Amino acid sequence: MRVTRTASSNRRHHLLLTLAGWFALSCAEATPLVQPVDTAALGPFLDGLLLEHDVPGAAFALFNDEGVLYEYVGGVKNNSTREPVKASTAFEAASISKPMFAYIVYSLMRDGTVDLDASVSTLVPEIPELAYDPRSATLTPRLLLTHQGGLPNWRSRMDFAAKSYDELFAPDDTLKFIAEPGTEYNYSGEGYVLLQRMIETHTGLGLNDLAKDRVFEPLGMTASSFFLDTDVRGDYSLGHNGEGAPDKWEVHLPIASSTLHTTASDLALFGAHLASEIRTAGPYSALTTPVVTVGTDGDRTLSWGLGLGIMSDGPRRYVYHGGNNVIFIADLMYGIDANVGYALLTNSSNGQAIVEAVERRIFGSHVRR
Repeated sequence: MRVTRTASSNRRHHLLLTLAGWFALSCAEATPLVQPVDTAALGPFLDGLLLEHDVPGAAFALFNDEGVLYEYVGGVKNNSTREPVKASTAFEAASISKPMFAYIVYSLMRDGTVDLDASVSTLVPEIPELAYDPRSATLTPRLLLTHQGGLPNWRSRMDFAAKSYDELFAPDDTLKFIAEPGTEYNYSGEGYVLLQRMIETHTGLGLNDLAKDRVFEPLGMTASSFFLDTDVRGDYSLGHNGEGAPDKWEVHLPIASSTLHTTASDLALFGAHLASEIRTAGPYSALTTPVVTVGTDGDRTLSWGLGLGIMSDGPRRYVYHGGNNVIFIADLMYGIDANVGYALLTNSSNGQAIVEAVERRIFGSHVRR
């Protein structure tokens, strides 16, 4: 497979990969669920979205179970300097950090290092911040990864500039259960940070080292990190508020819930790997097995697996995770039956409008989730 750069306007660069027949669906299907995407038209379409919704810059990649099919980068990474986004420019992927961390934990389970269904008390001598509550011993990695730990999303606003876990929250801001563990779904970044701390203690390795060993290097994700390391500092985007003012959190501490920095092509490599696992029933397809039902509406069922949302709507099935770090909006989605997915990274709080438009373009309709 060969990636080629085409001529384009000064708002974008395109990387095109031509794969004959890459949108072929199952021979058993009489009618495709999703029509093939016209990749030649995607660049102008995305350029138009940036202008329409006042988003300074974005990166996008299309993938299937064989790899990355198409990549786009457009706009600027800093509204003040007007420096253009490049294929190597890292964006904050926000909560798409979570499926990456779930993948790491699952790999540790496959090694026999972690038991997904054993009490987290088997991982550490004392459960951080929750040792005072005996219910903490009923927590398991599976409960935390599927947002059934009974914990809030956040107790308060996290200090992303923190250089230690003790600095993430105010000293008197105590982590507390909002539900009994294992009884209901409550989306929780706190649960991921808690599990991260215990996994790091248990393995003696930091999150970014685990990610390099188990995800980034095996999948060829050469421009990804869970914090602003030396490589990311060489080429990264600032975020922007709705009026276009640039800003950026100085992320020193890798945080499993929200600090992944990556490019669209890197994120699409992760998506393509998951797609391959799903379609071949590989071991990591278990991440996309529904564990807890979040809601139903007619033929539509929304569930959660190990780090990923799962949505079925009649014959259509999707796995996904969005990301929102306020001034960065991101999305990762794969249509299982159509065998196509995308990774989208934007550097603006206005980016959600682009997510919805791209979703309709790729899948033919809005995917309610």
